[in-house]
Amino acid sequence: MKIAKGAIKERLKKEAMRQLKKKLRSTFLSHVGGFWWVYAILLGLFLLLYFIAAVISSSQSLAVSAILTERFLPPQIYNPDLENLITDGFGERVHPVTGEPSFHTGIDIGVPTGTPVSSSQDGVVTSVIYPKATDPDALNTGGINVAIESTDEEMPGTTRYQHLSNALVGPGQSVKKGQIIGLSGNTGRSTGPHLHFEYLPDGKEATDPSPYVLFMSKITDMASEAAFNAVGDVNFSEMNGYDFKTNPLLYISHAYIETVAPSFNESGTLYTRDMNSGTVLGSGTGGGYEGSGGPVITVPTTVGVLHHPFFIQWAPYAMDSEKRTGIKASVTLAQMALESNWGRVDICNNVFGIKANSSWKGPVCYSGTNEEDSTGTHHVNAAFRAYPNYTASFDDHALFLIQNPRYTVTRSKKNPFEWANELQRATYATDGQYANKLKTLMMNDNLVSLDQDRGIDPETGEPWKDVPYDGYIPLPPTAPSTPTPPSKPEAPVKVNTSESITIMFGIEQLYGTYGRQVHRTQIKKPKPPTNGAGTSTTGSGGTSGVGSGTGSEDDSTEEQISYTNLTDPYTGKPVINLENYKNVIPFYSGELEAPRIFVKDLPDAIAVTLESSSADDLHVAHVDFVKGQY
Repeated sequence: MKIAKGAIKERLKKEAMRQLKKKLRSTFLSHVGGFWWVYAILLGLFLLLYFIAAVISSSQSLAVSAILTERFLPPQIYNPDLENLITDGFGERVHPVTGEPSFHTGIDIGVPTGTPVSSSQDGVVTSVIYPKATDPDALNTGGINVAIESTDEEMPGTTRYQHLSNALVGPGQSVKKGQIIGLSGNTGRSTGPHLHFEYLPDGKEATDPSPYVLFMSKITDMASEAAFNAVGDVNFSEMNGYDFKTNPLLYISHAYIETVAPSFNESGTLYTRDMNSGTVLGSGTGGGYEGSGGPVITVPTTVGVLHHPFFIQWAPYAMDSEKRTGIKASVTLAQMALESNWGRVDICNNVFGIKANSSWKGPVCYSGTNEEDSTGTHHVNAAFRAYPNYTASFDDHALFLIQNPRYTVTRSKKNPFEWANELQRATYATDGQYANKLKTLMMNDNLVSLDQDRGIDPETGEPWKDVPYDGYIPLPPTAPSTPTPPSKPEAPVKVNTSESITIMFGIEQLYGTYGRQVHRTQIKKPKPPTNGAGTSTTGSGGTSGVGSGTGSEDDSTEEQISYTNLTDPYTGKPVINLENYKNVIPFYSGELEAPRIFVKDLPDAIAVTLESSSADDLHVAHVDFVKGQY
């Protein structure tokens, strides 16, 4: 009896495979024009597809109706065996909450809360919904959810992702298939952590998404396992010192099944973008030289507008310091922002990262910091100068640059961009991209306009121009590179006729500050320290001179700023998404700051190639990953 059942199952399997091959052949021929010779070329690829279908032969109906295309990806790659993760399928059911008959318009994928959820298609985010705590039906909804309308003309439609714990995109944002758009959760009407996934091909009526994702998930499972194993080989430095940050996250950046994968580029490109808008704020290629400090920062060629609240707040102090000391305000502000992470990280009010060596006689604080040398980046514990407040740090920063002969050349420069170059050359910091980072800040917020020369070269009457920093020496390549010939205009996309599939993976990390409430208080400035002769040293007031010796207190005050993170009453969590921030604003009063979340993104960091030599052999052929520091 077992033999008979086995024989029947085998015949059903073969028939399913025959129908699947027929369906795939019809699909591919419709895409490439229907010419008989194209099918002959694609025989090798069909062999690969035959095996993939065999892998999921336990679901015969799926094998017959499955769709395999690089245009549509599974909505998550962190939990393998998607078929067994589905806790509730598409169609008629008894609702798990109400107990009433209902029609389920998607599939429920049981994954732990916090699992990265990715877009299945290229598209535009049409909605990001956070239920309001004041809405009596908030618990009877799809919870936090995202809808994305496809921009693929050959596969139009809308995909929906519901019951998230957070959304990582904003309305109107363009997204790529595979891009992480949220984190799974248990919000809304839900009986446990899961992702509710819908596909509406016409944008109106839902269809079963299983045939679109289960077949493809067999490929992405195999490729993802290899990619996760290779993540540790990519030198991707984490962003630390922020209120909010994720671990580095892996995602699919490209899939090549119907089309040919390009040659893998071992020099990756790193992007920084705003999470809520998707706007790219900067980019750079991987550092392949000693002390690179990560990717090469590209200095903007156009000047922005002074808009950042941090710079507006501290501009008067920097401008006053320049009048008294000659240290350019633009350089001071850029250094302060970079060294203190926009004022979020200070070591005993030291916002310029000045260490306490043997010549420093004042108070000291110890803190961990990263140092770079020819062998890489190292975390060390170092002594830093301590100050009573930020203004004292301003003053000592100026004195440090004036009194230290190491910065003589720096002070001789009139061009603020050359100041940045010379600060790096004089090893103010070990970061190999220190000069470019300073100059990027100076350009983006037009900090040079705050200098006494207003950013104008007095000799030419023209704005100061950037002078590229030439202080690093690239390492020679290990082998000569072969240029990739340009694609022919008449054939920009090549049909994949090989027996291989390539899946590209990116690595990203989100970081920044939550939405928060600002608290401003006026405090009395501390009394400047005096020596026995009554001579006061440079204190928080920024001046020095001979005192009366009476020790009379300075009655002036200064503003002290502190922050409290906003919390969403609906989720009980801090706020990172602007749509959520809009809902939370009515619950707070006073001065509020919107969340500022950024994405450090390294697409195409890992390439996994799968090959098949027979109908029963699909394996990882090779794995490539980018070189350098990112």
